[in-house]
Amino acid sequence: MVYVESAHVTKGSAMMVELFYGEDKSDNEWGASFQEVKNKSDFDNIFVCYTTINDLSKIAKELSKVVMDKSWVMDIDPGARRAYEKTVAETAESLIGIFENKLLVKSKVSEDFGEIMVSMGSARALEVIFGHVAVPLAELWKPQLKGNEGFDFHTICSDQLLNFGEAKFSSSKNPYGGKSGNHDGAGGQADGFIEQDKHFRDRPHLVNLVDKQVIDNLDMEVFGVVLAFSMNAKNVLDVLGNAVEKALSYIHLKKAQNIYIVGVSYVSS
Repeated sequence: MVYVESAHVTKGSAMMVELFYGEDKSDNEWGASFQEVKNKSDFDNIFVCYTTINDLSKIAKELSKVVMDKSWVMDIDPGARRAYEKTVAETAESLIGIFENKLLVKSKVSEDFGEIMVSMGSARALEVIFGHVAVPLAELWKPQLKGNEGFDFHTICSDQLLNFGEAKFSSSKNPYGGKSGNHDGAGGQADGFIEQDKHFRDRPHLVNLVDKQVIDNLDMEVFGVVLAFSMNAKNVLDVLGNAVEKALSYIHLKKAQNIYIVGVSYVSS
């Protein structure tokens, strides 16, 4: 394992952020690589990783496979299955259209494809780096195909905690911050969602999708948050360090047991 020191060191505050790279894990099927970003700081509940997408065709195909896999619908209560089947079918069809369009236009990432890429790519990164299990994509089981109803994706960590993920994509910026409740940044949006109890509003759906222990932890207000965003930067660790500092400034995110920060870059070959 090789560690590369970062030039990103922030001092003069209650926290000091000093990041460095950990092991790089390639995933040829997804056309991506995933890398843990470690820190030397005095906090232990913020976890960081970095995803590099280098083949849009491969990741589009893998995203299609994930969306087309409806086995989870067959595993839930028959009444809940009846409620979800049409929503899942309609949403999956729309998402597949987005993925197929991306296979035809390889040089540019659209906003629709970009947000799904960040959501599902981040869930995959958390699986590879931290051993999380991904919950079916929220768009598949929420009542609206599009809209700003709440968190975009969810994972379960080894402590049986639900992690609520907010994904943001921009073709030119690094949308990790923003004011609380502001839709332009993952951190601000997630902070606003926690303030509005949108994580608890997902419970009626999640109770059909995850184990009882996970729901029990949520009911005791023990959960995590994932801030996932696209990156357009030469100095990756500087941006991730800034994202950590910003995450520490949000009042409502302090309710989370853990905060995961995932940066996602597309590097064209």
